[in-house]
Amino acid sequence: MNSTGKIITAIIIVAVIAGGAFLLTNKKSDEKTTEDTSGSSSQNQNSGTSGSTDNGTSSNDGQTADVTITYDGSSFNLSATTIKSGGTVKVVNDSDEDLDFDSNPHPVHTDNPELNAGDIAPGDSKTFVLKTKGAWGFHNHLNSSQKGELTVE
Repeated sequence: MNSTGKIITAIIIVAVIAGGAFLLTNKKSDEKTTEDTSGSSSQNQNSGTSGSTDNGTSSNDGQTADVTITYDGSSFNLSATTIKSGGTVKVVNDSDEDLDFDSNPHPVHTDNPELNAGDIAPGDSKTFVLKTKGAWGFHNHLNSSQKGELTVE
């Protein structure tokens, strides 16, 4: 192989390594931004919600919420409630069963992806922000007869 071929090969190897490093670094940065955004949003939302408010239930996510929905293993404590756009919702799994909290319709969960909190282990909780206005149904994907509705104004 001549020197030009060696140089081109070296450039290609460096480009591949740099590209891989960029993708790995960018993915970690996106994950951190998502976590920071949800944390700061929930701390800044503290008024303007009708319905249930955070009842002091301990959780593993440490975030406060405008509305807390508690799952007891057979149903949710709220069948319907209203929240302002930009408000936070905490879903608490207060049962000894897994919960898969998602938006309607079952099983595709496409009405409002903001509600798709996914799996919540027994004793855990997840907090998220709702921005899209409308009336949104939610359910336990593992038992779709367990359901409720959130209205975002």
